[in-house]
Amino acid sequence: MTLAITMKTIAAQAGVTQATVSMSLANNPRIPVVTRERIQAIARKLNYEPNPYISTLMRVRRQGKPLPGNPVLALVNAQSTVTGWREHTAPTIRQMREGALARATARGYRTEELWLHRDGMSNARFSQMLHARGIQGLLLSPLAEGEPVPSLHWPHFATVCLSVPLPSLPLTTVCNDHYFSSGQAVRECHRRGYRRPGLILHREHQLRFQGRWEAGFLLGRTLFAGIKLADVLYVDDWLDAPRILGWLKKQKPDVIITPSAEPLVSTLTAAGCRIPADLGLALLACPRLGDACSGVFQNGRMIGSLAIDVLTSLVERNERGLPEQGNTVMLEGNWNEGTTLRAVRSEPNVGL
Repeated sequence: MTLAITMKTIAAQAGVTQATVSMSLANNPRIPVVTRERIQAIARKLNYEPNPYISTLMRVRRQGKPLPGNPVLALVNAQSTVTGWREHTAPTIRQMREGALARATARGYRTEELWLHRDGMSNARFSQMLHARGIQGLLLSPLAEGEPVPSLHWPHFATVCLSVPLPSLPLTTVCNDHYFSSGQAVRECHRRGYRRPGLILHREHQLRFQGRWEAGFLLGRTLFAGIKLADVLYVDDWLDAPRILGWLKKQKPDVIITPSAEPLVSTLTAAGCRIPADLGLALLACPRLGDACSGVFQNGRMIGSLAIDVLTSLVERNERGLPEQGNTVMLEGNWNEGTTLRAVRSEPNVGL
């Protein structure tokens, strides 16, 4: 926050009190929405940046605790390469990082991007390095496939992980609601007249998401009339065309639900399958709203942004170490209409 642009400056321009500005910028429901939006627009126009130190000071004063050091957040890349998060093949995971960086800046925090496996250092040495730099908050990226949960010195830090709940560690986690997403995909397919949906997942997904995608899919046969689910297909290699085509021939699904289109679409197209004329396709992780593929847009930027909100609240409350009980914040996805499903035929009488 610059010396020139303060809440007092915004209050003077808006014709309100500083308390009203403070509550408006915090989206306090006691302030009318119209007033909040007007004040927030003025703050953006003036390039106002909130000062996390003030937020921390006010919180610790109310709690009677000593003021902690300068709040610095580390975005920890837990992927197997130094560019593994920034250049991840999954758009949603890349978007999480982008959203986290943008939100941290908007909240007035400094960030440092660090690679968990930097210089081959141990988790203990990595923890020492973070602590020596005065870093108080950690945002862990999604973990690399098959990698164990890091063993950092948790009492030094407030920590949030971009992950489904971790059974081996009670970290605070933020993620998409995968169960809701797959149920949503079945519901939208049912609305369009599909009655034989099939789910294709990479085998690693079963472990990473702990069966959440499968659970939402399987519930569809109970919630939606006439649904007869195909057996779930797990593949170790998306290029295993014989296995995928053999499953299609045996199970005869009329629509496929799967995380991403490539290279599955190439396999289907090479086999002469027309989408959606012959077979519908619904994605569980559309890369963006407005994408040609129909399915769920997880909104990785919002997930990353939400994770920073959770993390900064921990930092400002001076809460360090593992929580007594793990907790997870899940974000529902948005439906992307796309063109890979046929038009809506009917509304189901129940749904998720």
